[in-house]
Amino acid sequence: MPSDLCLATQWAAGLGKGQAFDVGGPSATLISALSSMGPPPEPDLTALVPGCGRAYDALALARHGYAKVVAVDLSQTACDAALEELRSSGDPAAAKVEVLCADYFQLDGDAHSYDLIWDCTFLCALDPSVREQWAAQQPALLSARGTLLACVFPVCEKKGGPPYAMSVPLVRNLLEPVGFRATSTREDLTEAESHRPGSMTAPFPGTALVAFRVDAA
Repeated sequence: MPSDLCLATQWAAGLGKGQAFDVGGPSATLISALSSMGPPPEPDLTALVPGCGRAYDALALARHGYAKVVAVDLSQTACDAALEELRSSGDPAAAKVEVLCADYFQLDGDAHSYDLIWDCTFLCALDPSVREQWAAQQPALLSARGTLLACVFPVCEKKGGPPYAMSVPLVRNLLEPVGFRATSTREDLTEAESHRPGSMTAPFPGTALVAFRVDAA
């Protein structure tokens, strides 16, 4: 996956907090979503964060009440940075986060399934040639009761990447053929709720938030 390896190279070169695609903290879009969702309805729910970077969002999910959060990244440098971020946070919730250095596409859904998958700028970092593979991996890893929560970013018109331009129709067209339906869609996020990588300056691309579940029908 050329673009995924490109990001791994950026990590290996030394990516500081708040540089390039690193937000410097949890995504504002995730914080807004968790505020609206309320605490997990059951005490044993698990979450998965692909392309976790420094695991800011994984820690936010653990702090919110998820019993276990698996933070996955292909880059060993990113995983080392995530472990250091969790250690230095001093947050007891960090003990609920497992950092896994692995290829997301090689994760075994038969061994582990998750109640929430938080995709935030993972899809937009992938080469378009593997988007269908990304979509096929979602139902393999999601529990029957689970939700795929997608931060659709950057919503804009641009060529090339990463990040590659995203849109709500693009994501829906990937997921609906593998059995998902959108249960909620927000394309009216405020500036304070929008995803903002640390190095980004105005004018900002758009952000949307879509929740998907496997359609039982």
